[in-house]
Amino acid sequence: MNEHLLARIKVKEYRQFGRSVLLMKMPFRLLQSIFTIDGKVQRELDLRRKNAIRDFILETVKEGTFYFSPFIFSARGALARIREGEWELVPGVKMAILDGQHRVKALESALQKLKFEKEAYEDSGYMQKAEEIQKWIDTLESYEIAMQIYLDLSEDDERQLFTDINTERKEAHGGLVVKYDRRDRYAEWTRTLAQRLDSKFEIERNLSRLTTTNSSLTSMVIMKKCLIALIEGNVGYKEGEPVCKYCREEEVPDIAELFFTAWMHLFPKQAENRKKYVSGLSGVQIALAYTVYRLVAEEEKSYTEAIEHLKRLKEVTSWRHDDPLFAPFYDKKKKQVVRLSEQGKMKKLSELFLQEMKRKAVIG
Repeated sequence: MNEHLLARIKVKEYRQFGRSVLLMKMPFRLLQSIFTIDGKVQRELDLRRKNAIRDFILETVKEGTFYFSPFIFSARGALARIREGEWELVPGVKMAILDGQHRVKALESALQKLKFEKEAYEDSGYMQKAEEIQKWIDTLESYEIAMQIYLDLSEDDERQLFTDINTERKEAHGGLVVKYDRRDRYAEWTRTLAQRLDSKFEIERNLSRLTTTNSSLTSMVIMKKCLIALIEGNVGYKEGEPVCKYCREEEVPDIAELFFTAWMHLFPKQAENRKKYVSGLSGVQIALAYTVYRLVAEEEKSYTEAIEHLKRLKEVTSWRHDDPLFAPFYDKKKKQVVRLSEQGKMKKLSELFLQEMKRKAVIG
């Protein structure tokens, strides 16, 4: 194949967020060699999320339903314009990925796993199975990744765009998925719960990232994450069907309603006031759900008993940002709790909740 012809790419050009953007597609096997992951712009790779996406890829490629939304890049001089609609890859220069890091690593991991499995079957003489796996490998390697490539971004621009991509755009999309997706059991349960709880507290239906000016206590997206933590003990990425370890699927809506209703006892008045209280923060809400799961899984309590135990927290915290319970997460300069949506922080907060509940039980 002529390498020069390969380096020329047909694109669509447009503007977004006031920036020039190229839209194109490229097979994954070619894409791997033309971009880099910049730690100064990107967040640290979440291995658990990467592995969950890998498992999703392996499942869906076998079913023939594999699909990814567009990956987003900063050009960093890796593309040169030849004429309208046609650009050329600049040798030795790489783009920076802004959105898609976990999907890229998950694809690489899925391919590595499939190639290992194929070799094992070949060594054992199961050639038909090896040929079937090769088809899946070919599907992934030839899968055309849709790409949005932003031109002329500074490193500060890249960081800002990364933040924008991972807040407003994704949060809005996440809200719509929970609101309308009929294939996701957790989304279905969340819609049912939102209707049941509508008279209890305000729920944001479209967005998941709640700002200090939003009057909702929680959102449907956060409620879905609480559900996953409550039922599976998972505070990270989740694809696929629910895994109900300690209850039946038909019990989930009632268990979850009991959990969310307990907030009315746990939280202070004006619990949705995020400037004053942490009760409206997603990390706190998910940590509470994860705490209930741990009580069920580790102490063999029923969900009803675990949720009742949770109510002890009302007597040990004011839920204010500067409350001693939240000291490990408190930023003195900002005078508020920060970065509590990180998985490690939510698990640490859950551990603090458990310690306080046990201490209260001993004192009481």
